[in-house]
Parts: sequence; structure tokens; C-alpha cells
Amino acid sequence: MSWIPSILLRPRPGLLIALGSSALGGAAYGFSKPNSRSDTSLNPHSFTPYTLVDKQPVSSTSAIFTLRNRYGGPDPDSVKEGWKRSIWSVQVKQPQLQIARAYTPLPPPSFMPREDNEGPEDIRLLIREEEGGEVSTYLHRLPEQSTVELRGPNTECELPHNIKEVIFLAGGTGIAPAMQIAQAMARRTDSRMHILWANRRREECIGGTNDGGEITNAIVQGRLDWWKNILGLGQPATEQTLVESHTTQGKGVLVQELDVLKEKSKAHTKGLSVQYFVDEEKKFIQPGDVARRLHIGEPEAKGSKVILVSGPDGFIEHWAGKKHWEGGREVQGSLGGVLGQMDLNGWSVFKL
Repeated sequence: MSWIPSILLRPRPGLLIALGSSALGGAAYGFSKPNSRSDTSLNPHSFTPYTLVDKQPVSSTSAIFTLRNRYGGPDPDSVKEGWKRSIWSVQVKQPQLQIARAYTPLPPPSFMPREDNEGPEDIRLLIREEEGGEVSTYLHRLPEQSTVELRGPNTECELPHNIKEVIFLAGGTGIAPAMQIAQAMARRTDSRMHILWANRRREECIGGTNDGGEITNAIVQGRLDWWKNILGLGQPATEQTLVESHTTQGKGVLVQELDVLKEKSKAHTKGLSVQYFVDEEKKFIQPGDVARRLHIGEPEAKGSKVILVSGPDGFIEHWAGKKHWEGGREVQGSLGGVLGQMDLNGWSVFKL
């Protein structure tokens, strides 16, 4: 059973709004007509105008959108607290169709949001232009200096106060909530985090190479062999550099930011590791890749240990089973998929 409560989405009178994101599951609910007065700060009740100040390409289909509060209103305390211990999202309005979609902000470039009140941080969203996606198509066609309306923050889940270790399975733009958690874990002494990031094409993660040193010692290898015998998992994916020729092209923006997060994590934590898997290179996350990380930490260490899964619906279902709707709310449902067949030995699982 997950330690994180499901997100409650209560129907309310008003226009229909579609909720979902590249990182979070879809849903639908209503919203009340916003106040005629423009709110100057991000808030969960009405849409606040932001200006699109930059659109940085990540691949042929995705980009990082940098949005700046038009009136310079200060960030609410909920945003500042959210960066410390939760995964949170904002809703982006498509005004012509009066629909919206939720996206998970990337950490600020500093990766440590300001504690002062000198003004709001820019909000950066990783958005893939989906075929048939009304909101993503609308956003990708906007020129810089366009107005984009946001509402939020909406807390998707909160980290336990005693969290010590995280394994994050990210599919595609599911890397955005993984990066949110990584910057939050960097604040927690003696914590550890492992990201396993799967993409369809290398263009999403140019220059990304695997961190493998910490998991190749004899003790861990012995544990891996034991797990393989018990679970019949077969050989895990190789720890070698995925495609060395790509390093000559430099590193993609997300790979660079993950490298910075790893450096930030060294000061107080036991580290952040990132593994890259690319479908077109026939490199896929294997059960053994997860099994190896279940026993990297000290068995006697106190604190919560959590596996988070984020990405397209098919990715989440493959690894953890489907989420469900019950009584107007989205619930985790039973643990299924690959993780449901493994002895997780005290690790909790949460589907985003």
C-alpha cells in the first residue's frame, strides 16, 4: 500500500477542464468561473497570466517553456513548501476551447528555489507536442511574449518526513517529477536517489551516460545473483555508456541539468544516480535494474524507501499496474505489473 494519498478530484459546477500531463495521469473535472479581477500571484482558484519568455528546444517534439508572472506577484507559501517535499503541478489553460492540462514544473536553474520574497521564480514546463493534444499543440504554436494562463499549485504527492531512499522509474517527460524529487532529496541528509529514465529516442537525452560505479561491487553483485535465481529476472541492462558517439554532440539540456542535480546532491546526501535507457538503441529498463537498487542502502537504515513510477499510461501499467477511478476520485489501485511480481522487501510504490 502506498504511503501517499491518492489525489482527490471533486466535480464542481462550470466548464469542463481536462486534467493530465506528460508526467501525470489524465482525469476530468469542472471549474468555477474565475474572478473578473486578475490575481497577481499563482493560486489554485483562478488563472493568473504569465508571459512566455523563452521556448528552449529539447528534441524535435519537446521543449522547455519558461513562463514569468506578468505582474510579479510573490509565489505563495504553498509553492515554496512544495519544492521542499512534494511533487506539484500547475494547470495551463487553452483559452479557445476552455480546457486545461496539468504539467509538472522543472526545478529552477539554481535547483534551490529562493526563500525570500523578492518576486516569483519563473515556471519552467517540459512539454511534448502530442499528436491530437489540444493543449500541447496550442502551446507549441505560441510565439515568445505570448500570454499563458496558469492555475495552481496542485500537490500530487508528498514525501514522508523520514524518507531516506527513492527509486524513480521515469518514462519520457516523466523525468520532470523525478527532477522535482531530486532537488527535494538534495535537502535531506544521508538520503539517496536512483533515477532510471527511459526514452524512445536518443534525441531526448543526448550525451547521457550511466552512473554505474556504486552498483558494481562484489557484495551487490552477489545480491543480484541471488535475486536473479529467486525471481528468474535474467540479465539486467548493461552498465556501459549507451552510445559513446553521442558524447561528441555535447549534452542535451536535461542531461546537463541532471548532472547539476547530481553535483548538488553530493554535499549532504549519499548521492543521486541516473541511468539512461533508449528504445531505439534496444536498451530497456529490466527488472534486474530495479532489483539491484533495492539493496544498495544499508539494510538497518531507518526511514521510508519509495519507488515512484511516472510516464505514459502504458509505462505505468507495465511497471505498477493501472490506476482507477472510484467514486469520483482517482485511486492507486492494486499493485500490479512487474513490481507486483517482485518481493520489494519494505519498499512502497506510488504511481504518478
